[in-house]
Amino acid sequence: MTKDLPQHHIVTLALFLIGGAERFVDTEDVAMKANVIAPGRFSWRKYPDQINLELVRVFLSDAKKPDKGVLVSGSGRKGWTLTPKGLKWAKDTEKGFLSGNISLGAGAEKAGSVDSVRRSRALNRITSSEAWRKWADGNIEISVADAKHVFRIDSYSKGEMLKLKMDRLQKFFIDDDKTSSFLTEIRDILLAGE
Repeated sequence: MTKDLPQHHIVTLALFLIGGAERFVDTEDVAMKANVIAPGRFSWRKYPDQINLELVRVFLSDAKKPDKGVLVSGSGRKGWTLTPKGLKWAKDTEKGFLSGNISLGAGAEKAGSVDSVRRSRALNRITSSEAWRKWADGNIEISVADAKHVFRIDSYSKGEMLKLKMDRLQKFFIDDDKTSSFLTEIRDILLAGE
């Protein structure tokens, strides 16, 4: 069954996809992601190529309300973060979104295919890696270099950037037990070798 998401749900999903479960995120960042996943849904009426930040802020504020599920907390000044209810909702929604059971409504059909393609490409890259082959064969001798390849880590990726790259990839597969388990083990190897 296809379900069109209302605007307060789209901004909540956007917040989730850009790290709002772990930290406060600025309204502008939520607006940019919301426009990517639902093009045109948050645009100015007269200038459709412009994102209406106030509209995004209003729907983020809406998502704070009890009748909307108290999915987010924060403010335009402080930034926005997901509540535990919001995180659960976003994870469940992302599953339906990636499987094609949920659409974002008018003008947003392309968004699902972009995320699905990214996830599919990431999975193909992971499962064709040397680290995956070794792991699938039960070989525990996976090198740090193999682990870096999985997460696309280069010599410039340190500290927060390193964590961001690993988190970004792991979030794609949060509901895929096998791939998630692999990525957790590879992450541990990578962090132990740093």
